[in-house]
Amino acid sequence: MEDVKGMLTGQELMQRIQKNVGVPWQSQRPDGFADGVNIGNPETVVTGIVTSYAATVEVLRRAVASGRNTILCRETPFYSRGERAPTAYRNAPAPPKELTDKDSVCRFKQDLISENNLLIIRFVDNWDARNTNGQLRGLVRALGWDQLSHNRNDDYSTSAAVFQVPVTSLGNLARSISENLKIRSARVIGDPQSSVSVVAVTHGVILVSDAERMLRERPDVVVAGDAVEWEAVPYFQDLVTAGRAKGLVLVGNEASEDPGMLEMARWLKTFVTEVPIEWISAGEPFWTLRNV
Repeated sequence: MEDVKGMLTGQELMQRIQKNVGVPWQSQRPDGFADGVNIGNPETVVTGIVTSYAATVEVLRRAVASGRNTILCRETPFYSRGERAPTAYRNAPAPPKELTDKDSVCRFKQDLISENNLLIIRFVDNWDARNTNGQLRGLVRALGWDQLSHNRNDDYSTSAAVFQVPVTSLGNLARSISENLKIRSARVIGDPQSSVSVVAVTHGVILVSDAERMLRERPDVVVAGDAVEWEAVPYFQDLVTAGRAKGLVLVGNEASEDPGMLEMARWLKTFVTEVPIEWISAGEPFWTLRNV
């Protein structure tokens, strides 16, 4: 039962999220990495909510400055999932506490969290399990393509969609994407003069198996967050050389996932009305030599 004074605690917020997420609550990760309150006292009263791709120091400082003490993020605040092999990260143990306690950056960040009584809530697996892919919808909206014709229903029930865009060159498409996402370091495979009009879009890291599924729709270009450079990258190089696709545009994992956290903020506002909710972009982490 919620507090009679109308105050919302972190625990009550989690209960409300679980009630509204629309799928059975799941946790495939070890403690410290599973969805829920990762850091902080669940009984802390929520003064405001921030959504962001990652709870970076900059995001935490901006949250504090705005009077919001609860951060919902896609990635954990202390970097490691504990994996020793990439395929095992969901079941691998968290790094020993004594290891992170000795890390000066982790200590600095933990002090910032403690001094400001912050709550860090990870929300990724259950968000992604919803029938509507909020990450894809957010990315499509950020690209300005939500009114374009595409091959999926408006519920965004899959992790990828194929859009018909006005005919343009691959170079101009990559430039337009960069401008809409406000990024500086997109990477492109393919001839910049190639004429393109059918674009497959997904968020996050793209694997060869993902690319194979998307290519069934015969897109000219695939747009994704990032790729395993020794697998998907040479795969696309060969696709372009063989004439089966015209290009790949990688906007960066963070840039492709962050707009989905704006979508999360919109979703939270439909059932959390006691406190202000805002999206704070974690920002593009990279710059290139051409930017300086």
